[in-house]
Amino acid sequence: MKVQLLVSQWCPSCPQAERVWTQVAKEHDNVDYEVLDVGIRPGRDIVANLMIRSIPATVIEGKLYGVGVPSVAEAKAFLQSASLVGTAGTAKTG
Repeated sequence: MKVQLLVSQWCPSCPQAERVWTQVAKEHDNVDYEVLDVGIRPGRDIVANLMIRSIPATVIEGKLYGVGVPSVAEAKAFLQSASLVGTAGTAKTG
């Protein structure tokens, strides 16, 4: 699952969000986590495409899940929600 944290050098709360997501990513093997600066590509393109107006912003699988610094519990809830959305409409065979 691709998690992108959009940040900026001038953002005072972004380092805290990075710490949260770094911790959560270490606990979940299926998370491909990256930090992107909104001042340069591809971060700038994601901000424009999703019309993000505030940072830090959490994008999971191309969808905006949250703005601001999430708690560890909130970050895990974002992953759970994204996982459910990602599996919606898929049939299990067995």
